[in-house]
Amino acid sequence: MNENVLDVLLYLFENFSLTDVGATGDVRQDLGDAGFFPDEIDDAFDWLRAAQPEGRAPITPPSNDSIRIYAGPELYVLDAECRGYIARLERAGVLSAANRELVIDRLMALVDDEYDGAELEQVKWVVMMVLSSADGHDTAQARMEAMLHAEAPGASH
Repeated sequence: MNENVLDVLLYLFENFSLTDVGATGDVRQDLGDAGFFPDEIDDAFDWLRAAQPEGRAPITPPSNDSIRIYAGPELYVLDAECRGYIARLERAGVLSAANRELVIDRLMALVDDEYDGAELEQVKWVVMMVLSSADGHDTAQARMEAMLHAEAPGASH
């Protein structure tokens, strides 16, 4: 996984509202002050633009009862644990089929040449970023946050 771009994205997610983040000079300056390099910042903004519905080519979204078959490269990047987690989020109503596809697309976009597969924590962060940048997904984002808190070590069940 391209850890440098993911680090920039996580910094943005933790410090800014992703729906309000543009390629503004102030945000870029803040990222530069935090120690990120300009090419990493550019890659992160490209990743965010591609995650926005208006930045994507119009396609017919999959129906919510569709079955996802993973292609070879996706199987390499997303192990059984990651794929199972995505399916669990879909069954729980956190991810729609369209958002599932966006999550998979954004995970695949983080692949670099020295890639050894996504980790479950990275999948969780990408899901949160996709949900936070999509309009009208407040309920899904709240469910995801509740699931993350329930999974946290020491959480009461």
